[in-house]
Amino acid sequence: GDPAEQKNIYEPNSELVADSRKLLANIFPQAQSKQPSSPLPDPKDKIQEQNLLHRALIATQDNRFADAHQALERVLQLNPKFSLALRQLGEVELQTGDYTQAAAHLKQAREIAPDDPAIGFLLGQALQKMKDLEGARAFLEECLKNNPNEPTARLLLGSVYLDLKNPIAAGDQFEAVLLVQPTNVEGQLGVAKAQIAQSKFTEAVNGLQDLAKSQANNADVFDLLAQAYRGLGKGLEAQRIEARAKLLRSK
Repeated sequence: GDPAEQKNIYEPNSELVADSRKLLANIFPQAQSKQPSSPLPDPKDKIQEQNLLHRALIATQDNRFADAHQALERVLQLNPKFSLALRQLGEVELQTGDYTQAAAHLKQAREIAPDDPAIGFLLGQALQKMKDLEGARAFLEECLKNNPNEPTARLLLGSVYLDLKNPIAAGDQFEAVLLVQPTNVEGQLGVAKAQIAQSKFTEAVNGLQDLAKSQANNADVFDLLAQAYRGLGKGLEAQRIEARAKLLRSK
């Protein structure tokens, strides 16, 4: 017997399956023409995949990345074309700094599930981290053709354009986010970065002063505000604001 159900009895050429087919053929003759050419999936394998995925998710949340990686590799041994497992593995590798492997796994995931926007965003991150800025730009723009209102991809594309020293294009991406989400903090910070890169210091100061009212504990706001004041030649004001940013980061 198999009380623990550890044996896959779904092999297509086993005696048990052959006998069952003969019985079915007598009852339903058309069943003979529908014999599978490969083993049917063992339901226990699917349960094991889901358990391993859950284990990997918990391990990732606990920052036990080695455990998560091991569980996900085991899932992919069971099912090499499982896009969710490939995506999770790429995300774990992103968090541990293994950007090349992350990109490889995420590209595999995207081939299997091309319409999953989460995969696209993660792959864009990996390419940016690898300093493949043109690759990241082209890929993210392609993703946005299918998901034009995806703010995370637009924010990342804006960041890539800043890295490419194209602040005008970067500003366009951040502004597009704010059209949909006017209070998006990352979008507002991105606009300020693009303005500073274009030496539009007064505009940056005005926007950042407004943002500071709702983001009084956000050190990034004050770091950028200090940069803008330095651009205007207001060194003492910049020093005062830098000190505030430093204090916020020390808390």
